[in-house]
Amino acid sequence: MNLIEELNKLKPLIGSDTEAFDKQLKVIQDNFTSAEDLRTIDDFIRSGLNEATADLKAFNTELSLRMQLNEVSQIVSLAYISKNYFHKTRGWFHQRLSGQKVNGKPAKFTSSEIDTLNYALRDIGKKIGSTVISA
Repeated sequence: MNLIEELNKLKPLIGSDTEAFDKQLKVIQDNFTSAEDLRTIDDFIRSGLNEATADLKAFNTELSLRMQLNEVSQIVSLAYISKNYFHKTRGWFHQRLSGQKVNGKPAKFTSSEIDTLNYALRDIGKKIGSTVISA
C-alpha cells in the first residue's frame, strides 16, 4: 500500500481514538522513512490540525450564537423569527442554531442570514419598545 492510502485510513481515527491513531501513525512513520515520505506525513498532520482548528472555530461561533440567543429565546419565539423574517420552519432555524448535519455538512447561518437575524431582533425590539397599553 502507498503512503497516501495509509494516511487516509487514519482519518476516521482523528478525534475519536487517539491511542489507535498514534499507534497507526507510528507504524506509518516506521515504514515510510524517506524525506519525501516525512514531508507527506508532516503535510497530512498539518492539514488535519488546520481542519480541526477550523472545526473548533465553527463550533465556538455556533456556541457563541446559541449563548447570545439564550435569553432572547426565552422572551421571543424563535419560531416567530423563523417564520416571519426567514420564511422558514422552526426546524430549519434550529438546525442552523445547533449546527446539525444537513446533507452531510453542519448547517450554519450565512452572513446574510446573520444580517437578517440582527434585523429581526432590532425590529422586534422596536415593536416591543413602542408598544404602550392604555386602559
